[in-house]
Formats: sequence, structure tokens, C-alpha cells
Amino acid sequence: MRSPYDGGVQHPTGSSWPPPSPSAPPPAAPSAPAAPAARPSGWYEAGDGRWYETDIAPAPGWWLASDLRWYPPGLATWVPDAGSPGGWSEAEPWRASRWGLGDAWWGLLVYIVASIALGFLLLFGMTLIDPDTAFEDVEFGAYAVSIGLLANVLAFAGIPWIASKRKGLASLADDFGLRFRALDLLIGFGLGIGALIVAGITAVAVDSALDVEDTTSNIPVDDLTSPGQVIVFFLAVAIITPIIEELFFRGLLLRSLRKRGMGTVSTLLITTIVFVLPHLIAELRWPNILVLFAVITVYGTVFHLACILTDHRLGAPIVAHMVVNGTAVIVLMLS
Repeated sequence: MRSPYDGGVQHPTGSSWPPPSPSAPPPAAPSAPAAPAARPSGWYEAGDGRWYETDIAPAPGWWLASDLRWYPPGLATWVPDAGSPGGWSEAEPWRASRWGLGDAWWGLLVYIVASIALGFLLLFGMTLIDPDTAFEDVEFGAYAVSIGLLANVLAFAGIPWIASKRKGLASLADDFGLRFRALDLLIGFGLGIGALIVAGITAVAVDSALDVEDTTSNIPVDDLTSPGQVIVFFLAVAIITPIIEELFFRGLLLRSLRKRGMGTVSTLLITTIVFVLPHLIAELRWPNILVLFAVITVYGTVFHLACILTDHRLGAPIVAHMVVNGTAVIVLMLS
């Protein structure tokens, strides 16, 4: 570690150490810290009253909060946050990580490219198995669709993992909130059931308004004909997909938007729209696309709400997502 500026001499405007860690947000915005004396660009005054370079922590494991002070592991401080209820949140270590919206856009690009590539590979593979079948007549079964979900894994799990390892805290839990608590199971299950009810009412209303006769679904499988298909498809759609999609949309994307200072409404709108769009590719009929858009919007909104209600942990939205997807697979299995 390089030596602090001026040999680490205490600066007269430095605050006492360690700073307090209140159990609740302060009722009013804290007063701005005293302006430090002029120093060369790239240096700042830390919470211990000493001057450090921006890339030098006072000790291993310390993290730089939004108040431009270093804090030791486990010690939190309250800072303004437009994306949290009440306008305050704990200045968690992930706010100092270097990942952001650029990584989220890379994830979407990887998803698009991987989906197209895997789609063509599966299409050619199916025609090789049955040469008499034309491209437009190929029907993907449960196994083929499950393999196609590798695009989701590459984009929605791979990109957050790389971002965390290269630019963050090297922990999906610390960077993106991939944590579970016992209460998350109850909240997630309740919100998942609620999402199914609201989405069902929404689908009926939009179906009636647009006079849609055919069933609308974003699952490109007509039936499950064997126990193996049921197991593989359930694991892919109801277990793996909710985990990796919530890691990306309510983890990387949502926290990247919060880093930009966006509030609850803005983050809800952006994450929900970005979440909805990839789910529309399985439906090609225009009226049905509108129905699907309305239904998936309900789901995305509920998953976002589950994240907010549990202090931005991903446990509750993952459980809610599993309830929704699992119900769809069970209905498909029984149909």
C-alpha cells in the first residue's frame, strides 16, 4: 500500500473514528462535511481524518461509500437514496463497485446473440434428424426449449458473475443481493400467488377488449409427453430461469439504475420494460403480443415490489418468479 498524502498526517477537519452507525435513517439530511483543504486531484479525506488516493483503502476490506469516506467491513452509514422507501438506505459496499449499466446492456446483447445462435443450431439439428421437415414446420419440444435456455444462462448469469469478479466484490450476494431469508419464502410465495391472480384478471380483460380467441403464452411447448420432459422442463423453466433472471433484472440492472440516482418509479418502469421484451419472442401474433405484454408487465411489477419490500434482496422475487413459472409448467403438464 502506498503512503497517504503528507505521510498520513491528521487533517484538522477530520471527523472522529469510527463514525456512528444508526439503527434507523436520520430524520433529516446530514449536514455537508467541512470542505477539505486543497489537495492534488485524485486525493480525498477519509473518515479517519487522513488523506488517501482514491484507489487506496486505509486497510484491506474497507469500502468507499457515497459520502467519499472509507468504512471498515460491516460498518454501514445512512445516505440519501431516491430508490429506497423513505429516501434513505445504508451505504452498502456494492455502491463503490465499478460495474453498472454498461454491463447490463452487454448482458442484453449477449442474450440476443446467444438466442439467435442457439435457435439456428436447434433448427438445423431438428431438420437433420428429420430431413423431410421444412424450417417453418419445425416444432421445438421440451428438451430443445430447455437447451435454448442456455442463452439465458450465458447472459443473465454469466454477465453478472463476470461483472462481480472483475469490477465488484467478487460475490453475487454482496454485489447484487443474491440472498435468502426465511421470511423471503413467505413473502415471495404470497406475492407469486397474487401475481397469478392479477395477471389472470388482466389477461381476461385485455383478451375481451381485443377479441383474442387463441390462448396466449410465452412458453413455446404444446405438451409434455414423458416424465423426462417434465423433469427437465420444470428444472429449466421453474427453477433455473427465475434465479438467473432475477439476478440480472432485479440484481445487476436495478442496482445499476440505483447507482445513477434513479427513484422507485423510474427503476420500476425501466426494469419492467426491459424484463418484458425478451419474453415476447415466443408469440408472433400481434393481438396476442399485447396480451402477453400486459401479463408479463404485471409479473415484472410484482417481482420488483418483492425486491423493494425485502430490502432489495433477491430471495423473495426469485420465489415469486418460481411460483409463476412453476404454475405455468404444471398447467402445461395437465393440459
